[in-house]
Amino acid sequence: MRISPLIFMLFWALPGWADTATVVNGTRVNLRSGKTDTYRVIKALEPGTELAVLHEERTYAQVKTAEGDVGWLPLRMIKITPTSPPKPQAQPDPTIQALQAQVAAAQAELKQSRSQQVGLPLWITVSAGLGGLVLGILLGMSGLQAYYRKRLHGLRI
Repeated sequence: MRISPLIFMLFWALPGWADTATVVNGTRVNLRSGKTDTYRVIKALEPGTELAVLHEERTYAQVKTAEGDVGWLPLRMIKITPTSPPKPQAQPDPTIQALQAQVAAAQAELKQSRSQQVGLPLWITVSAGLGGLVLGILLGMSGLQAYYRKRLHGLRI
């Protein structure tokens, strides 16, 4: 039975570790007893109201007001600011830095080799494309002529 008071005290202290949130400016928000708009309204919150975030689920957050009211708000109606300080970044490993330098050198070499490659001039590519188009049109027309000659048995129209 001694464990339950400890758990209760930890749960009571949890909002002190929680993120804080502020109601978005320009709109009043209904604090509700559940996660959708169909639940009972507990309280209407004014813009700029400070809240403690207890829990987040998809598009809703469970919050606690300064007066002690607990309810749910849509995440789009609040701005959450984390209370925990940002974690210090670890010093980069020298081997990782050496590998990153090698990758950068390889990318520079690849870029240089690609710029030295000789491709076909633009005029050759365009003329080949137009020549293929003209050839396709001529073959198509001659194919239709042959089809209709065979179909009409040589009759001219």
